[in-house]
Amino acid sequence: MQAIEIITAVQIAQSVFSLILAALLLSFLFAFKHDFLRHWALSCLAMSLYLATAAFITGWLTVGNFDPSLRLALSMFSLAMAYLHVLWLIMGAWEAVTERPVPATTNLTLVALMAGVGMASTLIAPFAADAAVLRNLVRFSLLHAVTGIAFAVTAMMLWRSLKPTGMLSARLVPLTFSAYALFMIYVSGISVWMTLNNVLLTHARYLGLIGFVLQVLIGYSIVIWLLEIERRRAVQARSKAESAQQRLVHFRMHDPATGLPNRRQLQDQLASEVSSATRKRNRVAVLAVSVQRFKVISQALGWHETDRMMRNLAERLKKRLPVDAFLGRAGERDFIIVMPNMGSRQRAIEKCEQVLPTAPEPMVHHGQEFFLTLSAGLCLAPDDQIDAVALIDLAQHAQMQAVATGKPLVIHQGGQAGSEPHNLIKLEQELRTGVREKQFELYFQPLVSIRRRQITGFETLLRWNHPQRGVLTPGTFLQQAVRMGILDELEDQILFQALSQLRTWQNDLAVPTVTVSVNLSAQRFQQPDLAGKLAKMCSDMKVNPKDLHLEITESTAMQDFEAGLNTLYQLRELGCKICLDDFGTGYSSLAHLRRLQVDYVKLDRSFIVNLERDHHERAMTRAVVDLIHSLGMTVLAEGVETRQQLGYLIQCRVDVIQGFLMGKPRPAKTYRRALLEPELLMREAAPESQRGAEQSA
Repeated sequence: MQAIEIITAVQIAQSVFSLILAALLLSFLFAFKHDFLRHWALSCLAMSLYLATAAFITGWLTVGNFDPSLRLALSMFSLAMAYLHVLWLIMGAWEAVTERPVPATTNLTLVALMAGVGMASTLIAPFAADAAVLRNLVRFSLLHAVTGIAFAVTAMMLWRSLKPTGMLSARLVPLTFSAYALFMIYVSGISVWMTLNNVLLTHARYLGLIGFVLQVLIGYSIVIWLLEIERRRAVQARSKAESAQQRLVHFRMHDPATGLPNRRQLQDQLASEVSSATRKRNRVAVLAVSVQRFKVISQALGWHETDRMMRNLAERLKKRLPVDAFLGRAGERDFIIVMPNMGSRQRAIEKCEQVLPTAPEPMVHHGQEFFLTLSAGLCLAPDDQIDAVALIDLAQHAQMQAVATGKPLVIHQGGQAGSEPHNLIKLEQELRTGVREKQFELYFQPLVSIRRRQITGFETLLRWNHPQRGVLTPGTFLQQAVRMGILDELEDQILFQALSQLRTWQNDLAVPTVTVSVNLSAQRFQQPDLAGKLAKMCSDMKVNPKDLHLEITESTAMQDFEAGLNTLYQLRELGCKICLDDFGTGYSSLAHLRRLQVDYVKLDRSFIVNLERDHHERAMTRAVVDLIHSLGMTVLAEGVETRQQLGYLIQCRVDVIQGFLMGKPRPAKTYRRALLEPELLMREAAPESQRGAEQSA
């Protein structure tokens, strides 16, 4: 085979491989979103066009006459592509190293310049017979030298960038690029020598094969590098997700300002201690401690100094606690102290009196002393209650009595020792009577779409209109209802009332469709015929199931995950929307959220509490919202109480909000006007910055 045929065949092979590598890099670009691959794919494409055109010109010259003008035009195109190949190679390497895109103006300027250089090199004495040496030196020797220098620069940039990573490709990629750079410089050198001496070296006809092999190695090293990048990125993403989940779990269970257990964790710990004390016939003291004049102090100090003050106070209280006691924060001004193993009632009272300071606590702010006055309320388990939520409520109620009476400590007097069985029997009788006589009523709290600026639905909240004790919240009776086995009947009444009210709104008011959200207990969610029961109820009530939203907690969904997925599928097939309630309070949120495929995710109110004072909390909330949006789910935030919180939630791109700012839980008739004139609700709640922007617009 003649030398010219070997060279042409190798050029065609190199052109095809460069085209394949360009397609591969583009596929990696679409898959992994590495922007630098765009320029490298263009570089490979330009190289493919350069080699293909060169092979065409070489092959045509061996066949016969070639129109000089056409040959010149093809040469101009070929060399323009060759120089663009070099440019895009370096631009891609620069983007890979700096992780910044080349500015568009700079990009266009350099592309025009390099294409011009390539075409200009073709126009140097294009037809003069005595200028063949000059043409060869400019078109080939110089091009090979420039290409070699470009690959050497790229290798150096990649080596310095990849060396700290410790990856295999950190050595392999710079090595292959360096090898090709040396090869091209060598080719340039012998090209000059052969041109000046008018000699064709024997091995020169095979240099293209070496270049082809080096091209393959470069392509192979780039693929390894990209796969290593993605593997490392996946490991880092998994590590970050696990770290974020751990932080999220800790954040959900602790007060961010003091690091103490929050109300949720206190309830869990207290429930465990009460259960143990009941078995051992012991007592647990629950002491609610609150800072008086807290608002005045916090306004004078500011949030950061107030948080510091509460941390100092927490440390002082800890030092006074018995060894087995634990301290938590249940609100901005409120601490809860749980003291197990108290024995007698009198001993519990004495211990609590020892914990409380006998005089106001002095604090120092900017060199000035001020004094904190504490008030406290005490209740005992199982004397007063056995439910953790109710115990904390009783202790806080006693603390409020202490404030009203001016006493440092008030002891709850609602129960006496040994009265628990009698109280439970009485409560069971009252609960059964309440269910039979339909004493339970639904209150409704509006869910407001930020984008649509109107009420889109209501969450239903259960209340017990007790004949003697007034309106009671679920915390005082729901766990007892579960223990007594009457929850199922109670939930039937809840669903009936919710669907009845929904039908009334839709039939009597000319308003856009509203929805109702009903919380499902774990017991109800685990019923295999749940979807069938709901379908029948909706049919009987003439309500579209798509207007019924069902809220489940993470713990409910995780009890039997696979069965839960099947139930969720059936409910969605029916048309009901599913909302994951209290997101962020469990251990499985991030791991299972994608598989759950719910429609709404409700952020726990603990996300909202510190938005105004802590930019880290805002950043975390924004990240969580973006995560949920990336899964195609709607984000609902509960517990919105201030305009500032609403403003931050708008910045975090939350979709739907719920809270006292938009409306407290009230009977359905209260929200009739709000449904007819929804703009009033948003106008009252809009943050100042947003309203100012609207007015200026």
